[in-house]
Amino acid sequence: MGKNKFTNRTLFNIYYWPQWIALPFTLFSSIGFYFSPNPISIFSPFSSIFPVFIFWHLLWTLIPLLKLKSSAFLGLFIIIFTYPQWKALVSFNFSPKEINAPVIKIGTWNVHHWKNLNWTELKSTESKMGNWIMEINPDIICFQEDNLLSAASKLVKYRYPYGVTGDDKLLTIVSKFPILQWGSEKYIHSSKGHKEFVWADIQISEPNGNIDTLRIANIHLLTTTFDINNASKEENDIGINKFFIKSFQSLNKNAKKRSQQLDQIIKWETKSTIPVVFAGDFNETPTSNTYLRVTSKKNDSFAKAGRGLGSTFNNLWNIPLRIDWILCPKDMSIISSSTLKQEWSDHNPLVVEIAPF
Repeated sequence: MGKNKFTNRTLFNIYYWPQWIALPFTLFSSIGFYFSPNPISIFSPFSSIFPVFIFWHLLWTLIPLLKLKSSAFLGLFIIIFTYPQWKALVSFNFSPKEINAPVIKIGTWNVHHWKNLNWTELKSTESKMGNWIMEINPDIICFQEDNLLSAASKLVKYRYPYGVTGDDKLLTIVSKFPILQWGSEKYIHSSKGHKEFVWADIQISEPNGNIDTLRIANIHLLTTTFDINNASKEENDIGINKFFIKSFQSLNKNAKKRSQQLDQIIKWETKSTIPVVFAGDFNETPTSNTYLRVTSKKNDSFAKAGRGLGSTFNNLWNIPLRIDWILCPKDMSIISSSTLKQEWSDHNPLVVEIAPF
């Protein structure tokens, strides 16, 4: 009898302790979600890896739930409490939306300078990437990490009658519709390769004669600058403890600068008298404070009309990361949102159909 009682108590603790161990990190993640990295950035890295923690809680909720153990209630409480943070990780929009209005397609793609991950077969890769995106045929495309000298970039410029490129030659917007005006806004807190965002006022017309103007902002926030091969080499050189401390400091610093860049973009948008669509590589996941702030006044196209995980980044141990977004005004109808798989860039393009009228 005593042995059975001891065994039951031990099992009771076994079902609880995985939740308690992960709970502090989950709490730090939630703090990072609700509080801006500027000025306090220490919690931001935890919000980036929040999906790992919530998956762990989900696993250790299902196991005791199947065995009818009370520890499942703790897991359910954590999952419900953190719902605002994980709700955009997966999208369940299986019924196509029907709308009796003209639809336009907007795309965004970080093209990795029109190179594959290994920077091999340069000419053929450029040709394949350029022809592939032309087959997708969006009405408006925002490119990040463009290379104006590449064959792909030249093909795109040739096929699209209107196009603009920022001063840093890395951000490009091309359009089938006329571009009335455009500009390049310099970041106050800039970094190499992330010195500006580019915008264009595009005149949208439909067969019935309606004409409207839409402002597109092409955005590429500061990258996390994490490369798997370099990380492994550095870990061997300086040791795992110093490596983690250095990486954590770097993540904090970059998160703060991204937050400062976003502050500038949000302030800039308040001066616009026409609808603004944000498109680009935000280098943040939907569990970040950046996402929380920017979607307070915008609709995430994938959350509204996408399906599945929508992973747009391919180069971190195959972890599904959705860091490229198209964000639309709240009153704009979003018909569909698709993440397109491809084999070259480390980013998958995102294409959204909207009804601007």
